[in-house]
Amino acid sequence: MEVIKKYKSIIYFYLLVNLFVGLFITLSSYVHIPLHAPKDYLYYGIHFLLMQFSLFGVIYLLSLNKYLFYGLFLPLFFILSVVGFWGFTQDISLSAGVIQASLETQADIVFGLISWQLVLYILLIIALMYFLVKQYNKVQVPKFNYVLCILSLLSFLTFFVVESKRGGTFKNRLPYTLYFESQKLYKKNKVRFEQINQTLVAGQDSIQFIFVLGESVRADHLQLNGYERQTTPLLSQRKNLISYTDAFTTNTYTGASVPQILSNASVFDDYKTEKKSLMDVLNKANIQTVWIGNQTPEKSYLTFIENSTKKFYIDPTHSEFSFNKELDEKMIPVAIEEWNNSGNQFSTIHMMGSHWWYENRYDDRFRVFKPVIKSKYIPSNSPEEMINSYDNTILYLDYFLNELINHLEKLNTTSILFFVSDHGELLGENGNWLHAQPGDEKSVRNPAVIIWYSDKFKNKYPTKIDNLYNNQNKYLPLDFFYHSVLDAYEIKGVELNPDLSIFRDFKFRKPD
Repeated sequence: MEVIKKYKSIIYFYLLVNLFVGLFITLSSYVHIPLHAPKDYLYYGIHFLLMQFSLFGVIYLLSLNKYLFYGLFLPLFFILSVVGFWGFTQDISLSAGVIQASLETQADIVFGLISWQLVLYILLIIALMYFLVKQYNKVQVPKFNYVLCILSLLSFLTFFVVESKRGGTFKNRLPYTLYFESQKLYKKNKVRFEQINQTLVAGQDSIQFIFVLGESVRADHLQLNGYERQTTPLLSQRKNLISYTDAFTTNTYTGASVPQILSNASVFDDYKTEKKSLMDVLNKANIQTVWIGNQTPEKSYLTFIENSTKKFYIDPTHSEFSFNKELDEKMIPVAIEEWNNSGNQFSTIHMMGSHWWYENRYDDRFRVFKPVIKSKYIPSNSPEEMINSYDNTILYLDYFLNELINHLEKLNTTSILFFVSDHGELLGENGNWLHAQPGDEKSVRNPAVIIWYSDKFKNKYPTKIDNLYNNQNKYLPLDFFYHSVLDAYEIKGVELNPDLSIFRDFKFRKPD
């Protein structure tokens, strides 16, 4: 009893810190676990307590002196508590992909995610941190105390014993995921591009290739692909148009997907070797490249923009989450102005598409499916409202592509348009929403792919068109895009995999 009385303030302090860490960080990894029977709750209750005990050693080490406490513990507590907010509200788990997407996202985009609920939550965290500082200053934490040292050693031992019995039990939950997923990201190979020094030759000299780079469009919400709602009424009436139902990517956020699409990398690539940039190949083949974008460029694909012959940013002062962001149709006049009537040209049109917040992506003309979302705080919206707003973005996409095609028809050139979304979107599968996180393959990993071709293209390349239809229902990883572009222009002097061109008999083989 004397020992307890002597160290009462220290015991109280560590219990308090552990409680705050448990409530605002660790618990976010548990609240969405589906439980049924009392034994389920008992099992996970013990699991949670063991998890918290395993953290005691870390907390103790980070409180041994004021420099560690102020310089490491408090910043980590703040960051992890904010991460915990997204775990509580959207069941987002911290993965290497989420960390990379966050690091590569522009600062102005981050501000767009702020809701009043998040602001209140952050204010609460700051108040708790202030309270902890006051308590810490009252307590003289001994630099060495055999009881606390033994407890710390036991807590570390708990972690290693549990992980040795069942790997991932603790590692896959906050706060441990911050360290282990950051470690994965650090070890992950970064995409590197090979320098192409030789001059390349294009076998064709008058192809107008339009690449519309979509955002967060999942294939199964297109009327073209059998979706019960009329989300593509205009495109569904068009001739010379094909939609692919079984496209696939492993990359669930723009920063990872775009570099793969615009290079000879595979969706299963480990990036141990250098890749070829599509823009570099096209430039060396004397094909004019144009980039027209309505998204804030990210570091991972900035090189493709910089290497384009011409580049245009639409509404560069507003981020993806700005309420005043221009609609994608503002890119159409720029594209029309730049399209050539003759000669080879490759134009990229990078859409905002179906990026969250959905109500920013279209206007009243396309607010067909109702009711729509009312709040940027996802739990405040019903699943019906979320899906309605998302489907309205697809209606807008239908209009956008149809307008582009109308103008291409007026040009009367040998033209072909590829719409490829960078990834899909989670719409409530397993309680998850949006993207940039692990999710159901048929939603976030099944992006929309649509191809339209002009009559002139069809008459000049009938075999290519036949193969576009023959490949319509095949499993189509996004590896196809790079090789298909090279095949369209018939570029010589650089390796082309004929099995990965959609203009031939597509035969994708998954790497061993």
